[in-house]
Order: sequence, then structure tokens, then C-alpha cells
Amino acid sequence: MTSSQPSNFAQLEAASEWFAVLSDPPVSEADRVAWQQWLNDSEEHRKAWSQVESVGAMFSSFQNDAMRQSAGYVLESGGSMNRRQLMKGVLGVTGVAALGWMGWNETPLPRIASAWMADFHTQVGQVAAYDLDAGNKIWLNTNSALNRVASSNRNFALLDGEALFHVTNGSDSRPFSVTCKHALMTSTAENARFCLRHLPNQGAVLAVYEGRVSLSPLGRNDQTVIRAGEQAIFTKDMVGDRQPVLAMYESWRNGLLIVDDMPLAEFVAEIGRYRHGFINLDPAVASLRVVGTFPTQDANLVFDMLENTFDIQVKRLLPWWTSITVA
Repeated sequence: MTSSQPSNFAQLEAASEWFAVLSDPPVSEADRVAWQQWLNDSEEHRKAWSQVESVGAMFSSFQNDAMRQSAGYVLESGGSMNRRQLMKGVLGVTGVAALGWMGWNETPLPRIASAWMADFHTQVGQVAAYDLDAGNKIWLNTNSALNRVASSNRNFALLDGEALFHVTNGSDSRPFSVTCKHALMTSTAENARFCLRHLPNQGAVLAVYEGRVSLSPLGRNDQTVIRAGEQAIFTKDMVGDRQPVLAMYESWRNGLLIVDDMPLAEFVAEIGRYRHGFINLDPAVASLRVVGTFPTQDANLVFDMLENTFDIQVKRLLPWWTSITVA
């Protein structure tokens, strides 16, 4: 979760600093009075405070002992509790925080429930690999969900997030297909390796590294073939121009984010996908261009690398709140 909007950066920065002060007892009466004064000064301050509180509540819900025990029980009991029972428990723990978060452009509960009920799903920061039959394999990136269609290992539906598919058709003449809410992807090539990812702007991207994949938007009657070395952004009504494929849509399976000339705002959003918490990015540094290979599982190391490269300062006021500003 990130923000780089000029209109709220300063307010969020101040709100996070006040939250840090009030979360570190003992809190002096002078600090309480000064915080109340700041809060009463403007509606923008109150909105910023509410947003910081929402982030803190959601982060706390992920750390809640009851949630960890529920998940741990399922693992230790060999799956005797089904996903429906687990989902009921998880929503009981996180429901209040999640409902508070919905007003801030974040995941609604139906989407959370759908992901947890999927045949394959990952949590924030988790990358998982699944071996299918005939040498086929699937990798799921952070916070993603995938379903089998009709209990088949040849047909899947990506509900959320990002998945990488390695397909070896061999003697099997049936096409390998993946759907999302925008399009149907099919491959009949002998070998294919491709990534499908939902994008924040409600579109999706298909990146092909081996073989070829036919892309058929659900709102159109035609198809576009994306070949090895190409990628395309699409919606249900359009397919963008084919572009050279980016390494980042495959490198994540190895725990790496490889970028070339990416704006810092986009880069921070990518790293933010792998961690809980909020990154408040100063608009003054949002357009800096990032090049390199970074670990997806070590945000602190990534922030250190950025500080060593750019004239920026990374402040960690709280475990779940990071600010990036001009040094």
C-alpha cells in the first residue's frame, strides 16, 4: 500500500508521527493536548488520522494471535478444518479492520473471501509453486488466488494477483487455458511459459517467455497471438500494442524484482505488494528512475539500497508505516 499524492503526503506524514508519539507510553499531557489541537485544526488532518488508524488496525489484525492460531491449527491438523471454516474465523478476526479499510480503496470482503476459498492462494509476501501432471507447473505470486475449472489441470481461472504458467503439452492435444475477468488465454504450443497479472487500473497484462498464447478479450470476438518475448496490456474490450517482455513478470518466482528505468512511485508500489503496511512517498522523489535487481522478501534491504543510490531518506516511524522523503 502506497501513496504519493501531493494533496495528502504532508498530512499523512504528520498523522503517522502523532500516531508514533501516542503509541509510545508514557504520553505527556502536553503531547495529548498538542495532538488534539492538530486534529481539530482541519478536516484534512482528521481524514489523515483516520487513514493512519485504519492502516494500524489492519496491520494489527494480521498479527493477531487468534488469526495465527486458526491458520496454524489447519496446518497441524492435516486440513481437518476446511477453508470455509477457516474463512469464517479469519473474517471474525479481521472483519472490523477490513470494513474500515473498504472506504480507502482497498480489498472488499467479498474479494478476500473469494481468494481464501480458491483452490490455490497465497498470502501477502508468499510465493508458492504447484506441480501439475505431465510436467506442467504453476507459480503464484504474493496475495494471489487461482481456481481449477471443472476440476481440470488444463483449465484455470485467475481470480486475483499474478500467476506464472509452465506448460508442456507433449502428446496432449487439449489446449491449456487460463481465464481472468477480462479475457481467455489459450496455448496449444508444445511448450509455453507465460505470466498473467491483474493490474491496479482494472486491466491485466499477459507476458510470454516461451511459445505463444492466444488472447481473446471477453468483450470482443477476435483474438491476438502474443509470442515469446512479447507482452500486452488488455481489458475485456481492448488489447494494447505488443511490447518487449519485462523480466519482472518472471523474476518474482525466484524472489527477485528486476526493473529498468522504473519510476520510484511504481517501484515502491511493486515492493509494497510483498509486505503489510503503508509506504508514504514524497511526490518530490516519485519520478526518480530505478534500475537494478532487488529482493522481494527483504524490504529493509531494498530501502537501504535506495538510500545508497538516491538522495532520499527512508524513515520507519512504526512497524507498519514507512516514509520516503528527500534527504
